[in-house]
Amino acid sequence: MELQKFKLIAHRGEHELAPENTITAFQLAVKQGATALETDVRLCADGEVVLFHDYTLSRHFKDRRKIAVCTLKELKSLSFSGQKYKYTDQIATLNELLESFKGTIPINIDIKTYLIPNKELCLKVIRAVERHNMINQVWVSSFNPVDLHFLKKAQPALRTGYLYNSLGMIHFFIDIFLKSDAWHPHYSQVSPGFFSLAERMGKEVYIWTVNKPAVLKKISKHKFNGIITDKFFRTRPLAEQK
Repeated sequence: MELQKFKLIAHRGEHELAPENTITAFQLAVKQGATALETDVRLCADGEVVLFHDYTLSRHFKDRRKIAVCTLKELKSLSFSGQKYKYTDQIATLNELLESFKGTIPINIDIKTYLIPNKELCLKVIRAVERHNMINQVWVSSFNPVDLHFLKKAQPALRTGYLYNSLGMIHFFIDIFLKSDAWHPHYSQVSPGFFSLAERMGKEVYIWTVNKPAVLKKISKHKFNGIITDKFFRTRPLAEQK
């Protein structure tokens, strides 16, 4: 089982040593062997695109506010717990991420909208990617088919990935209209038939979130483009690096 046959996509970066979705977490992931990065984006109150997975701040801070009601200045003032992590950092913006990794490795941007489409967020992601001339380095994924349709219509050159975790056949039919470039299934949704269909349809395949050796062994019998993982990107221990 050769891990380097497909992309090792660091899910929110190296978030055991540093807070998830921070620039430090992504830098550490690359040092350890990640060959692509995955991040989540949301809009804050003043319209900045920030890297944050959750709807609210509560999982990381003693603060129950929604990301959408906080300004960037307020978010930047928050401090991740230094006791939990070896390294710490601030909440980052999409622009900071793109500036840090331009011309290096592929980046998967997951638009966190779920049931409610957000054209403003989609447009700002497109503009940021265009501004940094990174159309060929980035692909954007979402669970929301409306957002994916809008992204592809607004910028046909931007690669898109359809995320889903259940009801696979329904999503295959929806994707006829989306014309996404990639499928992003949860590992529980893949099968020999799925891989055959993806190949016939010319879809890239990125499977999430693959952390168990047994799951990796099972899917490695098939052809796919990458795994989104919290652990398998660690092929080069930091302790061995100068």
